[in-house]
Amino acid sequence: MNLNCLSNIITDNLAIHIDLTNINSWINFNTGLTAFSLTKWNNAISDNITLIDFGLTGFDNGRTNLMWSGITITLNDTKFSMHRIGYNNVLNPTTGQTSGSTITTQFDLYPMSATSATGGSLNYFDLNGGYLQGFFKLNEYNYELFPARYNNGITIETLLYLYSNSYGIFYMMGARAEDKYNSYFSGETITGITTTGITTSLDNYLNAIVETETIKNSFGSYENRMETTYTESNPINNITNNAIAFGLDTEKKLYYKYINNDGSIITNTSPVAINNTGFTIITITFTPNNFIDDPDLIECAVQRTGKLIFYVNGRANWIIKEFPEFYFKEFTNDKEKQIGVPYSISWGGGSFGLKHSWHYDYQTYGLYNSQDTTYINDNFFVEADPIQTECYIPPTGNTYLEGLSLSADTTTFAIIDECNPETEIPITVMRIEHTGNTATTYFIKFNQPVSVLSNRNYIVDLSLYNDNFFNRNSINNAYILVYSNTVDISIIESINYTMGSGWKPLKCVFRTEDNSGQHFVNIGILIETTSSFNLNTPLFIKDFIYTAPDILVQDQRKNDLLIEQNFNSGFIGGIQKLRIYDRAFTSPEVLHNAYWEANNNPDLNLIVNKGGRIIYR
Repeated sequence: MNLNCLSNIITDNLAIHIDLTNINSWINFNTGLTAFSLTKWNNAISDNITLIDFGLTGFDNGRTNLMWSGITITLNDTKFSMHRIGYNNVLNPTTGQTSGSTITTQFDLYPMSATSATGGSLNYFDLNGGYLQGFFKLNEYNYELFPARYNNGITIETLLYLYSNSYGIFYMMGARAEDKYNSYFSGETITGITTTGITTSLDNYLNAIVETETIKNSFGSYENRMETTYTESNPINNITNNAIAFGLDTEKKLYYKYINNDGSIITNTSPVAINNTGFTIITITFTPNNFIDDPDLIECAVQRTGKLIFYVNGRANWIIKEFPEFYFKEFTNDKEKQIGVPYSISWGGGSFGLKHSWHYDYQTYGLYNSQDTTYINDNFFVEADPIQTECYIPPTGNTYLEGLSLSADTTTFAIIDECNPETEIPITVMRIEHTGNTATTYFIKFNQPVSVLSNRNYIVDLSLYNDNFFNRNSINNAYILVYSNTVDISIIESINYTMGSGWKPLKCVFRTEDNSGQHFVNIGILIETTSSFNLNTPLFIKDFIYTAPDILVQDQRKNDLLIEQNFNSGFIGGIQKLRIYDRAFTSPEVLHNAYWEANNNPDLNLIVNKGGRIIYR
């Protein structure tokens, strides 16, 4: 390249170009502190993709506050973007609530602000622990904004604002965290200790367990010859040689830090400190010692070595020879469970790993469990069958149906005291009596709509006791009914009332339409007869509950893992520009860009001398 003919920064092979002084990079100088590349990689590709499972991982760094929701990518989304990192504060419902988790995204632990000036040339993000993060590739999706491996090396050029006390990671690339679904969390997966698992939009359970079918050593019939076994990959394999970071230590010396192929942290610090304050360009280049002749083999070729050079304001500060090539890879897990985790870039910080990661877990919710009559009157409503059929249309308006009385009964039933078998302890149950009406069907509805999430089963249980409520000469039925006006519901299992003495179980296992997110459903007990119900003889209900894996919890086993331990460092200082090229610059090219940055923006007070020769240490 003839630099003498180029009177501006180099644009050849410029794949990512973020410039916070440009309104197109910091849209309308937005308050969301997001950044957008002005250019795109020559081979960038994006498709029309709805990432239904995005929240499974995007929830963990504050990109979304809906773990059960997704985002849409379009054909035009070929320019890299970065978003402020944060975390979600989760308030789960108690067992007496049915409204779902309340979630707020917070940034107080990762403060950053915007500093802007007239004309824009001095705009930058002022960081005090906060930073930006984005992903440039999605494994097995038609989305790639920057290569995971680059045959001709890489150049990373960032314009920072340094204070006298600036330190921390200012750039990180690769895996932003370990795989949160390996090892599995028991509340989420059917292949763990639970029996009802959560599925992704592609019908995979939330784990990294691979099902393998093998032939049994012996079997009674040909049809039973196969057995299924489960194996789990070693979690460390996902992050070895898959994360690298560059920063300043407290003495303002440059350093690098990466995870090698053995899972060890390798770090090294420059011999010379940076004395600059104010705007400073730091450029990092990696030039491989050899090139791969066939580009189609680049992802399979053995790891190379090369030369890693750090430049400050266009001048070489630190040179490391025979540096191992850094490039990036996907995780060993289903593609939808790793969206945005590998192939990530952090600017102005490193990554907090799985520090703020959340998982689904089970909770049992009580609809009725020994509460008094006031609770019953406040929380239950009697109406006709709410399900419309071809021959039946439910009433509208005031749908209350006369004919049943609901109350709390404290005298009919008791349990034996475990410590004193001669003592009976009264239990409170719901008492239902028919007071007179020609209606042959009643729906006893729990008043509050219940929040449910798709892609998992909900289990509703209760116990029913018939004390001559049903006419023996009729065909009678009672069952748990779940319905919604907004989403289809599938009944997986149903246990209805059967005649006989004693407490009888009623059960309903249901799920809403897969990939539909959050909805609200109504739950109740439908009782029906072919003739009439007996007057003033009761029906009793107790232990009316439902269970589901829909609360959010943190897996303590995933605290303080390798990435959190070693890369959880934000930069103290400012960030203004980031340019990433998919080739390694020569020293004159690095100096050229620094010179034109200073020449085009004199307010930055960059001190760059273009003359002289580059001295290699």
